[in-house]
Amino acid sequence: MPSEQAFFEGLPSTIPNAQAIKELYASGDRAGAIDKLANYFKEKSSERFYFSWKNIASRMAEYDSIYPSAAKSHAKDASSYFNDFTAPTAWKLPFTNKAGVEMNAYAIRHLFRQHKAGDLAFAYYLQDKKELLGYFVEQVKGLNAAYQGHEIEIIADGNGAYEAFRGGNRMENWLLAHHLFLGSEDYLPEDQITLIRTFLHHAEVLYQTNTDFQYGNHQTKGMVALASIAMLYSEFDADTKYFDRAIDLLGQHLQEEINEDGFQFERSYHYHIGDIDNYFRVYKLAQLTHSPISKTWEAKLEDMFKAISLIAFPNGEAPVIQDDTDQPMATTNVLNETMALGYTLFQDEVFGYFASSVPSEEYYWLMSQKDIAQLQHKKTKKPTYKSSALTSTGYYVFRDGWNDDSFYMLISTGLSDTKPDHQHGDALGFQIYANGNTVLPNYQVRYPLPEYEFFKNSWVKNVALVDSIPQGLEWSGNQGGSGFGKFNKLPRSTVSVWEPKGNVQAFSATHDGYADLGVSYQRTIYFFPGEFWLVKDVFEGGEPHQFYQNFQGNYTLEDAPYIARANYMDASGLDIIQLNNNRIQALIGGDKGKNRLTYQSEPMKEFDFVSIIRPYGKYDERTSISTEGEAMQLGDWDLHYQSLSLRQLSVQADYIFIKGKQLCVIGLKVLKLGDDEFIPENTFDLLIEIDDQTLTLKSFDSKPISLTGADRALSLKPLESQKLNPNQ
Repeated sequence: MPSEQAFFEGLPSTIPNAQAIKELYASGDRAGAIDKLANYFKEKSSERFYFSWKNIASRMAEYDSIYPSAAKSHAKDASSYFNDFTAPTAWKLPFTNKAGVEMNAYAIRHLFRQHKAGDLAFAYYLQDKKELLGYFVEQVKGLNAAYQGHEIEIIADGNGAYEAFRGGNRMENWLLAHHLFLGSEDYLPEDQITLIRTFLHHAEVLYQTNTDFQYGNHQTKGMVALASIAMLYSEFDADTKYFDRAIDLLGQHLQEEINEDGFQFERSYHYHIGDIDNYFRVYKLAQLTHSPISKTWEAKLEDMFKAISLIAFPNGEAPVIQDDTDQPMATTNVLNETMALGYTLFQDEVFGYFASSVPSEEYYWLMSQKDIAQLQHKKTKKPTYKSSALTSTGYYVFRDGWNDDSFYMLISTGLSDTKPDHQHGDALGFQIYANGNTVLPNYQVRYPLPEYEFFKNSWVKNVALVDSIPQGLEWSGNQGGSGFGKFNKLPRSTVSVWEPKGNVQAFSATHDGYADLGVSYQRTIYFFPGEFWLVKDVFEGGEPHQFYQNFQGNYTLEDAPYIARANYMDASGLDIIQLNNNRIQALIGGDKGKNRLTYQSEPMKEFDFVSIIRPYGKYDERTSISTEGEAMQLGDWDLHYQSLSLRQLSVQADYIFIKGKQLCVIGLKVLKLGDDEFIPENTFDLLIEIDDQTLTLKSFDSKPISLTGADRALSLKPLESQKLNPNQ
């Protein structure tokens, strides 16, 4: 890190009066030189940053009014941090903090990120904690001294203080604190120059240690910091080497890590909105500083907001997918804060539907007064899309609407080719929302918790298993020992059928998770909008195995294994009905207050779980159990077993669902049309619609199907409708 003298001697000519400032410093008038340079950048900061320090008093008053608990929260966090760490704290393990706690890898990584820096500044203003300004500056000086003295964790050891993610986060938080403190006369010009020198030193470290593209959000965060410093202090980047490096690498991250469908390649909601945050910060600063940004940024960023609107729950919240880490054990994610950013950029009325009318406490300080007013008067439009998919990421969504009582299922099929570190053992797993509840949930996790590995794997997912073996195998922790870990072996899924339209919708896929056992696996799901789902799990193996089907939640088993039931606070509930319930038993398990229902088969070479997942809205809508051989009523649909005859139509199959003039036939064995009898080479599933003179057949099989009759044959292509006249 250059000395203060070298810093002033090297002031670039792009700073007005740079020569005069140099001469002042060289003549011994250090205070005068510092004062002139600090005042120049202080003025520039009022134009370049997300907010201006000049109206800090009114902004703080508005902030305190909009978020009445903010002052108390910031004071608590600032006090906690102040009590935990001395100002010139240690930056290298091992060490014991001020509170007497032995620091571990996870704790020191969060120290490096300096998440509480903003709290120090807010408590300074909102709680009149004047001592926190000097404390903040001394801590910055302490890190600079530790760097000079080689008393820091280095990148090669896994916990580097200047590693891109930690250094980038620190710069983000220190830039915020610096611009907040600029509104105070107590923030001396010498302190301001100390921070500017620190920013530029970090920029040089980030520049030198990030020469090549590296997958993942760590480099992204570092390049956001590098771009921010380059734009805010562009006089020191006259040849734009910092800006060009940051924008080039961020452009590569956008290209390589944002899939064609707009979702972040690690497939985690947490990391997706983290990248939205990253790109938003740079894009917004570029607008404020008139820095050149490619048009592809705008299109990619807009796609990222569209992607999360496609997978949102009907109530406007977001699902938990992969390593979501904000609230361990939570079954939903907050969406409205992120969509507020999208609305301020694009004024899309669908984004406005999801967006909060006021920004979150954090994002308030990334918005101008114009942005905030725009949110308060936003225009909204309820989405019109129903079932849809992010096919390149591997999320498939069944939905029938956007009301609180609408039905929704998200199915997970993907696996990141380049960095599956944050992925869970949930291949072909799903989660379901219905009647205002997450009835089949997934759970957030947190890295250092002892249950992290368990909650990242298949026993807390709605998946099917073989021999109690979860999907995630070969666990390994990270180099720094922060608690994070990943599975080095996960199943790869292949989707063969996706039909998101119609009164019966379909999905079918396989995964190779049990290929080493000689077991093939296929999951097929049919969605009957507003009514239920049919889930068919098909296992085939050469040797006997036990097969399992997991459903998360709290269930009673008085009618198990035929039916299991969960009931919620408003008397709505969920029925899980096992149609093929011979040779299986229902078991209850769980951990950390999160329970599950598991169906376990006897040892067999092959087995099919055929399950109806039926949410109900109130007590009177619960599923009535039918006696053996009788039709079961499932809302507006009736379920028949083995056979059904209707005028010129007769079918033999495993299960036949009928509603009015529609039949959904599962496992067709014989189809009789008038006097013609057709037999398929292999059983398959199809939809039959009966009209006055014709029948319309649609195959749900992934391959062409031939049905052979005495005098003619029928050929059905996947998902294509074919009209027939039974009388011809």
